[in-house]
Amino acid sequence: MPAALSLIPVGMLFGVLAARSDWAWWEVLLVGLLGFTGSGQFAALPLSEGGAGFFTLLLVTASINSRYVPTALTTVDRLPDRALNRACGAHMLGDEAYACERDDDGPSVVLRIRLIIFLAWVLAGVLGAWLSRVLPTAWLGDDLNLAFPASAVLLYLAVSQLKSRIGSLQPARQVGLMRIAFVVAGASGLILLLGPVYFWVPGVLLATWLLGRSRS
Repeated sequence: MPAALSLIPVGMLFGVLAARSDWAWWEVLLVGLLGFTGSGQFAALPLSEGGAGFFTLLLVTASINSRYVPTALTTVDRLPDRALNRACGAHMLGDEAYACERDDDGPSVVLRIRLIIFLAWVLAGVLGAWLSRVLPTAWLGDDLNLAFPASAVLLYLAVSQLKSRIGSLQPARQVGLMRIAFVVAGASGLILLLGPVYFWVPGVLLATWLLGRSRS
């Protein structure tokens, strides 16, 4: 629930900006339900304002969401067996849900975590779209960072997960810590080499490979 609450300001911000870009509230609702991705939705806003077509928006959103592929592969065993529940659980996977879940959580716990965070994001977007009709434009200045609550909670959850999982890394804790250090160093090097945009995908692949070997 705290992770879900931290998303509300960001979801409302998306709804406000989308409504001021002439999106209807039901369009904000559909985008949240079908394309559940904060970064992808924010990236789609300027493209839609520039007249980009549907397939361009779909391609951009899908490319940004590709970072969830390695994340999803590590959580397959937590999902229920029924196809519909499995598909819904996979669709609702997000950064905050992944950070909250534990390896020993059952399917019902995983679905409950993901559903609460998913609904908080979607409903906050719709609420923001409605509030955009009454909020003064000056209230949303460039120096107002509504994404900070979600970023702070996500950072805390990520650190907590690392602390709880370091002890289970095999074959030894020292080896696991070394691999984590290699991930940090590798991601930093990729940022310097490729820049803050293009380092993302190879950085995710590097982390998945190194930490996946620690779990095997």
